[in-house]
Amino acid sequence: MLVLAGPGAGKTFCLIERVRYLIESLGADPARICAVTFTNKAAEEIVRRLHREVGPKTEAITRGTLHALCAAILRDHGERVALRPGFGIADEDYQHALLRRLGVRPRKRRAWMLGLFGRKRLQGYRVEADVEAVCDRYAAALRERNMVDFDDLLVLAGELFDRHPDVTAAVAGRWDHVLVDEFQDLSPVQYGIVTRLAEPHRSLFVVGDDEQSIFSWTGADPDVIRHFREGYQLEPVMLDHNRRSARAIFAVARRLIERNPALFEKHLEAVRDTPFPVEAHAFPDETAEAIWILEDVARDRAAHGFAWGDVALLYRRHDIGTGLEQRFLEAGVPCRLARGRALADDPVIGQIVASLRVIAAPTDAVALEALAGWVLPDALLERVRAASRGDTESFLDALRRVAASVRGDQDARWLWRFIYQVENLKALAQAQPTIGGLVQELLAQRLGKYTNPLDQHVATLVDPAQVPGAALLAVALEAARRSGRTVWLAPHRGVEIGLRGLLVASEVVRGVRYLAPGDAPAPDDIVLRPDAADPAELVIRLFKALQLAHTRAAAEPFASYVTFDLETTGTDVASCEIVEIGAARVEHGRVVDTFHALVRPVQSVPASATAVHGYRDADLAEAARFDDVWPRFRSFVGDRVLIAHNAQRFDIPVLRRQAAGQDGSEDLVFFDTLPLARALTEESATLEALVRRTGVTLERAHHALDDAVALVGVFQALWLEKQRRARQTALVNLLDYLGLAFALAGESGASAERRTLVDVSRVYALGRYSDCLDFYSAELERGGGGDVPTRDEVIERLGGRRLLDRLRANRSAADRYPTAVARLDALVAVSAADSQPEAIRRFLERVALSTSDGVETAPDRVNLLTLHSTKGLEFSRVYVVGVEDEQLPGGRELARMATRDIEEARRVLYVGMTRAIDRLVLTRVTTRFGKPAGGSLFLEEMGLAAPVTALAP
Repeated sequence: MLVLAGPGAGKTFCLIERVRYLIESLGADPARICAVTFTNKAAEEIVRRLHREVGPKTEAITRGTLHALCAAILRDHGERVALRPGFGIADEDYQHALLRRLGVRPRKRRAWMLGLFGRKRLQGYRVEADVEAVCDRYAAALRERNMVDFDDLLVLAGELFDRHPDVTAAVAGRWDHVLVDEFQDLSPVQYGIVTRLAEPHRSLFVVGDDEQSIFSWTGADPDVIRHFREGYQLEPVMLDHNRRSARAIFAVARRLIERNPALFEKHLEAVRDTPFPVEAHAFPDETAEAIWILEDVARDRAAHGFAWGDVALLYRRHDIGTGLEQRFLEAGVPCRLARGRALADDPVIGQIVASLRVIAAPTDAVALEALAGWVLPDALLERVRAASRGDTESFLDALRRVAASVRGDQDARWLWRFIYQVENLKALAQAQPTIGGLVQELLAQRLGKYTNPLDQHVATLVDPAQVPGAALLAVALEAARRSGRTVWLAPHRGVEIGLRGLLVASEVVRGVRYLAPGDAPAPDDIVLRPDAADPAELVIRLFKALQLAHTRAAAEPFASYVTFDLETTGTDVASCEIVEIGAARVEHGRVVDTFHALVRPVQSVPASATAVHGYRDADLAEAARFDDVWPRFRSFVGDRVLIAHNAQRFDIPVLRRQAAGQDGSEDLVFFDTLPLARALTEESATLEALVRRTGVTLERAHHALDDAVALVGVFQALWLEKQRRARQTALVNLLDYLGLAFALAGESGASAERRTLVDVSRVYALGRYSDCLDFYSAELERGGGGDVPTRDEVIERLGGRRLLDRLRANRSAADRYPTAVARLDALVAVSAADSQPEAIRRFLERVALSTSDGVETAPDRVNLLTLHSTKGLEFSRVYVVGVEDEQLPGGRELARMATRDIEEARRVLYVGMTRAIDRLVLTRVTTRFGKPAGGSLFLEEMGLAAPVTALAP
């Protein structure tokens, strides 16, 4: 069945009702239904609605994007198209790093090439010979690394079905019904996959609209609808009533889209009226345009009282949105620039993803260079790239060589710090067997440019383990989660709302209820009652308990490991020889065995070396050569991590050089404690200094075994300090709700710690990435009253409207850190697996596929969106900004534009216009960003040409 549904005609509703019909009327098994959607967000919305209306059995429906479905199919059958098990999916960051290594620069050219690669593979688009050569090299490089990109998921799944009918039959046999949303956005390759999935049963139900096909740059082709109709000899079902846009809006939009040749005869109409005519305004430049829009939104809102979230500003290119956002924030109007929800777009998450890629593939130079791109300053990274010898050396070796050549400056410190952290990654993966623990460990490494906002205040923060009552409350909360018991919150001037926000956002417990007169909590339930004299005390205790619950599962430091130290004939990494090896084997915190060996070098021991460690040639005359000592040392180490202090510059490369070619030399895993020490103290981080501060006994410095044994005590002390700090700085994603709770509780009897937490948390409560104020408003609507403060009163307690406006105008990426941590926690939860490698693979795949998550809109902020990102959205007021030839259709010289490009641009504008429910405004300028913007073909076609309006001085 083919359903053609115009804008606002109810495509999603239709798809949901079709699934309901299959289950309730035809008795279909939900597990035998497959629903393909354009975004993950749409897939989950379908199941969420069905779960509510039909029941939990609908969770069994296979749903998601076609990319995700193809990824799952290739996991099962990828070897049939030459994919090795465990293949990775290259996200945009990895793609750019790979093309850069292939010599493609700058970024704009790489993006252009990736677009051409996609069209070539998905549409058979012909490209120039030089582009095709790069495309072939790019594809070969991906395969060499056992990687696929987004387009490969489709192309390889198509090849799999074409070449292996048995696989096609097995996969298609999983379902009895296939449904497809946004059918017009399928490429020919996707169309082939979908129709093959439906071959056994021919129960294929698709919903789409050829007039809303706007993704040709991803391979989409509206002709697939015609092919489907003709191939199956179908008469489409028309959903011809637009139930969203008012008649005036829809009539103007139809005048535009009917300029395109029609694939189907349609008679569409809107069913609603509005008092607002469609408006078009022209301005001399983008500044006048933005000022007018800002004033118009304010006038309209003052007159009609709608929420900020009912307004959307739509545009074709991001640079327009960035300028509008700045204007609105400067004017104190809350707004959100919605660039999409791809996880790796966030710099904190991007760094974690890049680190996990290096852990998953430690020899992949592309993965390492991508991580360096997140961590190192751009100029320094370019310096390393320029110095690299290409395929003749690893990227890590290039880093080491450059670091050694820039001694004593900030660049050297950046490079060495990065090298130490990268070398520690594999060991960290062994120390943290769960994906959650590993992600928390990576965040604690302070490797990137953005850090935990509580870190700088750690000296003032009390260890949650030392807060009276926090440990008992943490145990009770965890028990409540396991048993499904309820947490009750006694009312106290709104403090209970702040406490509920903390509990709900933490996800430590599931059942949280307000205690009302007549309620009778069960004996095992938890009842939290704020102290009337100091209600903030309970806020602190609950936050600390949640921190304890969150960090309780942190792994101990390497249940089994070996510390080691070397003494050598000199300080030249490239030529010195080992004269002594000392090591200590540790099991569960106790030294259970030691290793000590003197080594007779080939060269004589110079006096300068003897002055350090005391060994002369005579002392080593009877010692074994290194080749004889190595097998015994390697056997002593076994499969344990080797731990050393400040060894990446010297001890580790020396040991690797001397052991090169020996059995077991390639699979050693090292962990250097220097980054850990430097993360915990600003003081000297030499082993001797750490020994003094931690109270560890060191018999003789610069004697290998004594140093190795002392390092055991130092490492354990550092790890305990690290765990304490982890408890103190955990759950930064709750800072906004903590600020809300403090505002409701007041600051009576404030300690130094409480003042610090109040000051830090209110910044996040008022900040642009928080939703705690929306949560508070929603809770008030659920029945709050009495002496509970209003939202505006809470804002005043947090610092006032002026501070809120200033914070929301701040565009610092560091402010996203708490939000990024929350998204990471959610990602970890859905990536759980029986093994860490599998959990990492799931984590990385989910991130790569998150480009199909759709966009996030804000109910209390003006939404700024690209026209391409508006599918499925609607707003009371819509401003389409930039309806001029340079933006729409996309070139001042219209005569040179391809007809198909102009037709698609009409569809793009049509989609944007039909997001409007009540009021639609279109704007254009004469010059934008100092360049002529061209005329306005589309406004003329709609009969909306407008003279330029100059603003009054």
